[in-house]
Amino acid sequence: MMQKCYLDTETCGLSGMPVLLQYAYDDGPIHLYDIWKEPVAKTLKLIEEIMKCCVVGFNLSFDHFQLCKLYTIWLLLPGDFIPETDIGFVATMESLGRDGPCLKPASALDLMLHSRKGEFQSLMSRNDVRIRRVPTVLAPVLAQELEGRIEFDGILFAKRTDPNAPKWSVMDRVSPTGEIDPDFKDVRLRFDPAGGLKYLAEHALKIKPDYHYEDVELGKDLRPAELGYVPFANGISSPDVGWAVTKSDGKLKGYAWPALIQQHIDHWATNEPARKYAEDDVKYTRMLDAYFNYPDPDDDDSILACMVAAVRWHGFMVDFDQTDVLLEKAQAIVNNSPVNVNKVAAVREYILEVMDATETILIDQSTKKANLEHIRDEMVVIEPGEICVQCFGDGCKRCVGVGELAVGPMEAAKRAGEILAVREAVKEVNLYGKLKKAGRFHADFNVIGTLSSRMSGGGGLNAQGIKNSVEVRQMFPLAWDGMVLCGGDFDSFEVTLADAVFKDEALRGSLLAGEKIHALMGMELYPGKTYEEIIASKGFGDGGVIDMYTRGKQAIFALLYGGDENTIHNKLAVPLKVAEEAFSRFQKKFIGIKECRDANFEKFQALRQPDGIGTKVIWKDPDEFAETFLGFRRYFTLENKVCKALFKLAANVPKTWQAAKGMVTRSDREQTAAGAVSSALYGATFQLQAANTRAANNHLIQSPGAQITKRVQCAIWELQPSGVSEWMVAPMNIHDEVMCVTHPSVVEPLVEKVRGAVEHYRPMVPLIGMTWSTAMDNWAEKSGGGKGREVHIDPTTTDQIQEALAPDDATVDLPLDIDIDYLPSNELDLLETGV
Repeated sequence: MMQKCYLDTETCGLSGMPVLLQYAYDDGPIHLYDIWKEPVAKTLKLIEEIMKCCVVGFNLSFDHFQLCKLYTIWLLLPGDFIPETDIGFVATMESLGRDGPCLKPASALDLMLHSRKGEFQSLMSRNDVRIRRVPTVLAPVLAQELEGRIEFDGILFAKRTDPNAPKWSVMDRVSPTGEIDPDFKDVRLRFDPAGGLKYLAEHALKIKPDYHYEDVELGKDLRPAELGYVPFANGISSPDVGWAVTKSDGKLKGYAWPALIQQHIDHWATNEPARKYAEDDVKYTRMLDAYFNYPDPDDDDSILACMVAAVRWHGFMVDFDQTDVLLEKAQAIVNNSPVNVNKVAAVREYILEVMDATETILIDQSTKKANLEHIRDEMVVIEPGEICVQCFGDGCKRCVGVGELAVGPMEAAKRAGEILAVREAVKEVNLYGKLKKAGRFHADFNVIGTLSSRMSGGGGLNAQGIKNSVEVRQMFPLAWDGMVLCGGDFDSFEVTLADAVFKDEALRGSLLAGEKIHALMGMELYPGKTYEEIIASKGFGDGGVIDMYTRGKQAIFALLYGGDENTIHNKLAVPLKVAEEAFSRFQKKFIGIKECRDANFEKFQALRQPDGIGTKVIWKDPDEFAETFLGFRRYFTLENKVCKALFKLAANVPKTWQAAKGMVTRSDREQTAAGAVSSALYGATFQLQAANTRAANNHLIQSPGAQITKRVQCAIWELQPSGVSEWMVAPMNIHDEVMCVTHPSVVEPLVEKVRGAVEHYRPMVPLIGMTWSTAMDNWAEKSGGGKGREVHIDPTTTDQIQEALAPDDATVDLPLDIDIDYLPSNELDLLETGV
């Protein structure tokens, strides 16, 4: 059995430098290694020995990143050099270390990621629970009642400034114009869980740690100023200014790590409480390994934690000539903005200026992206000669002074589109500035970034959010000298996963026939348009031309994820009658999908009215988790607990509340204060239940997609030798895409690794496919790398398709579960039952 090395690091900053390495082999003694006080050669040898082990840690993506930095920088220093003696010299070597070799442990186990797959998933971040429009007179009483009624484990709030403060708080309701509603408040529950090692040890092992980090850390004034996407000091400052880091306005932000690290070195070397804290890191990691019954190492997530760290430190190449062109273009859009798009009031005023009173409802509550898109897409004049109802023909800003509306986008639609374009440009300017500062693309990822196990962006630069356009992605050649860029993405990934989950014969028939179901839905949304016209509209959307194909795609995804006619109407600005007819035909055509939606609704629908609208509402315990056909569970235990408590209180509010005098008007209906509280509680229960059902549905498709994509990356990473070695592969995953900077010697073996990983899932996902390119000039060329450079991984023959679809005793039994993404149409009736 391979030797285990339990390890952790103490650092000067999150992206700065490590100062202390704590480790223990198997059940041996715990060592505290003072990195800066030891000869470079000794440290290099120690890291090389650790890389031969099964490395067990808690948040390995952080600690392995530190080891990668440490080893590659130390490799540039003399072997007998004591780093503490010349910190400035070390700082000059830091950025050069990025070009060093790759570090990969022989085996890995990340116990933090392991904990997120089971009982401690509740420690991941989640949305607030908000009870809206509670009468002011009863809001604090309701908060106090809920405080005593629902018991929570303290770890769910341990990161609060005051962990013992009330969990439920009363919040003002503020209008878009800044006015506070005197009649109603919101009551909010905000979780702030602590998923750190010491907190988890205390919770799981029932051990009270002697110290938490805040007990032993240096003062906040000694925290280095840093940027996760520029993980080296001379990218944000220099010794010429004493390593001072300034804000955009010229004010001092703080100091980069070289100015502060000596205090950190001394602190962790001499402060006994700090060293006890550091020693306990390894102690508790080892104990958690036993608590979890020694999980098998080398699960995909643990492997990727180390991979992401190594790749992040090296960084990908960027074409800064192209970046400058795009930056100038985006900056021009920002400079020409009619208003400050960061000020909600200014944006509202700018758009309301060209709306009539009935249209203002589209932007009354918020200027968020979805509302602006709704205005841009819906406020379009189809027929000529429509008189302006704002001025009745006299001329105003709404009709540009002519008295009637011109065919095409209305002024409000144009202005909404303008604001959206400026906001997008602001994001691009921000991205380009970050890349130029770093000189490379240091992509950081949270390996389990969501409750469905999907990866998310980190490090202050969200790689997942980079615009998917040719001109933007052309600036990412990614590959460095001597390497080749390979990559590709899955073909119609979400649809093929939906086919695996639903097993709907009509859906599968359309896919096998080569029909573009997005275009078919587009025909439903835009009656009278031909299949060819829908296809031809793809990629357009400016100047009033509607991208009907993309709208069809959005509608298909909305329905696959449990949406209904209201989703289509509200999100895509499609007339309600058209949306109703499209949804009805969708349900009739795809019977299997409908049955799955209904089955999932049955699992997670807790509130029911068995005797019909207007009758008593009852509670039925929903399922505790949604499980994918790959076995990953998304738990709803915490949400269900809150949901049930809210329902019970709504159904039986305390009699003393009835004494609250006065009537209130809530949802256009006059109620007693107690009755309004009951309605607010029912509303919150319905919203939480709907969110659970939606999340369960999304989980069944999105989680397998995440796990399959992770497996492909792990298969690629097998080509990278363990230990310290030359770079062979450097993968990066963005949604359904996998890019890989590749050594020329492994381009062909890489194809076979990808093919094998994809084909592994064919018994479970019969129509899975991927287009892989073996040579690209930049990221924009994915799935289009040029003749002779593409490899298609799919069931390309009828026999292969039939074999993939044939029943097989060994085939995983796929659940017929999918989510529901809508509130029942009778919600208001339910709230008015007076239960």
